[in-house]
Amino acid sequence: MQVSDVIGKIEALFAKAASTEFAPEAEALQAKAQELMTKYQIEMAMLNDRMLDDELTHAIVHINNPYNIDKSILLNAIAKHNYCKVIRYREYCKVFGYKNDIKMVTAMYTALELHMISEMWKNYDVPDYVSAVAWKKSFFAGYASKISSRLAKAKRESVADANKTNGNDSVSLVLLKKDELVQQYYDENSGATRSSTRTVTSMSGYGAGTSAGGRANIGQSSVGGSRALGR
Repeated sequence: MQVSDVIGKIEALFAKAASTEFAPEAEALQAKAQELMTKYQIEMAMLNDRMLDDELTHAIVHINNPYNIDKSILLNAIAKHNYCKVIRYREYCKVFGYKNDIKMVTAMYTALELHMISEMWKNYDVPDYVSAVAWKKSFFAGYASKISSRLAKAKRESVADANKTNGNDSVSLVLLKKDELVQQYYDENSGATRSSTRTVTSMSGYGAGTSAGGRANIGQSSVGGSRALGR
């Protein structure tokens, strides 16, 4: 299967999930989307450590204003669990990794950014003692944090299932080698020297963001200067 086929199916599943009013149906659709993405990554890695139709590269991902810095944390949350690394500039991010992984990460980010913005407005309830800007920034941080933990869990379960099917740890070892090659490429080409974090200033915004991130369908069953975004 070509990566374009996988991305097309992922995008179609995200779109269908967004259009339904029934949470169980949306979760099932997104479970299928994540299953396709993870299965493709594992199959490609196992077939040949470096696929002939894939290569290490980097791509620019434009982050919409306002709050582009805070939104970039979501991109990093997705990328770091899908064998990619992110460095942030003022108006865009660079994503480093294998080109097919970058394409799938970008597709997932596009879908989840729309969900994040929609959920922010649905849950917009700023206390009198908190500024609207601080609340929104904290919401984005909470949303990205929850997405990151859910993706980490989904990845662990998928790899564990693949190892069980093979009867050994071969999948984990191949994916570890892939991760190391991406890290090496990133270190040699990003020019990054330090990481960047955001300070949470509104716990109500952060809490609303984590709740919204918990509801997001990620496919689980149930800068003048640049800034590196940490793993």
